[in-house]
Amino acid sequence: MPLPPSAAPVDRQDTILDAAFGAFATYGYRRTSMDDIARGAGLSRTALYLHYRNKEDIFRSLALRYFDEALRDMTAALNVPGQTLEQALLAAFVAKDGKFMEAVLSTPHGEELMDAGFSVTGDVAAAGEARMVVVLGDWLAQRALPEGLGSGPEVAQAIIAAVKGLKTSARSLPEYRAGQARLAALFARALA
Repeated sequence: MPLPPSAAPVDRQDTILDAAFGAFATYGYRRTSMDDIARGAGLSRTALYLHYRNKEDIFRSLALRYFDEALRDMTAALNVPGQTLEQALLAAFVAKDGKFMEAVLSTPHGEELMDAGFSVTGDVAAAGEARMVVVLGDWLAQRALPEGLGSGPEVAQAIIAAVKGLKTSARSLPEYRAGQARLAALFARALA
């Protein structure tokens, strides 16, 4: 019988990704070096290269982890018993962002991080957002949607697009959260 895989490689990956997230938020995407990430992870640069080819590889891995965590948290937020539709949607919107939007809106490098997200991880983001549409669409499909709005997946697509649009216009985290609350209220009323 094969031995179970060690948890150490996963822990090391998380340590590296956490260090990279901190470095990108502190220095921006362009100015962050592999040395910065290695130092933050408590590794030599050579050891870091055993795990990742380059900064882009790390950024893509961060995006993959972000979407996995966001989907997990979004699913959990939608399924808390006793919530109103508005509360569930707002909790899902906040969970969808993870800590990414907090970092983007609280660092002077936020716009650069968003740009890097589009250019380096565009395919990862598209796949992750498609998975979010499925999660939200399945959740909506379990409800009786008002006639004429569309199916659960169609409404989910509109909701995710609207929330995504907030990312480009919000200038601060409070402004962004207020926009999310407004969208949750609007969609909850339309769906009631």
